[in-house]
Amino acid sequence: MKDYKFIIAFVVLTVVQIFLCNFLNLSRFVLLSFLPALVLMLPVRLGNIPMMLLGFALGFIVDFFSTGMLGLTCLALVPVALARNFTLDILFGDELGTREGELSVSRFGIPKFILAIVSLCALYFALYVWADAAGTMGFWSCALRFLLSTVVSTPVCLVTASILRPE
Repeated sequence: MKDYKFIIAFVVLTVVQIFLCNFLNLSRFVLLSFLPALVLMLPVRLGNIPMMLLGFALGFIVDFFSTGMLGLTCLALVPVALARNFTLDILFGDELGTREGELSVSRFGIPKFILAIVSLCALYFALYVWADAAGTMGFWSCALRFLLSTVVSTPVCLVTASILRPE
């Protein structure tokens, strides 16, 4: 039953992300995305290839239904999916095996989750901002956009992770 709840919450949060991309532009320098948290909270037992395929599919769906360029979110989300297992191994280590291999904020604590989310958000926004700017924006504008987007999206990603796995 928990798998069905996770799938329904995942689909609903994907639709919410699409609505955020379409209707909520905070500013030119702030991107609000909780896609790294969606990728982080996928089942731990998935390997790198299925994670990258799911990351591509998720990015393509969000790009297709939002106003962004097709492939931009895919470009940023596939490396996040690849880095996810490495991040989990570094931050959570053997704890995942002893805790039934399921991620949740309440089981592993907020500091570890914040570190995992910040690292994945930083990777996501670094690639997204780099590809979106494509030489048309200056370095400091891109750096500000990266920093503000990471700072604003990290608490949203933490709440998203709590919604996906509330236990």
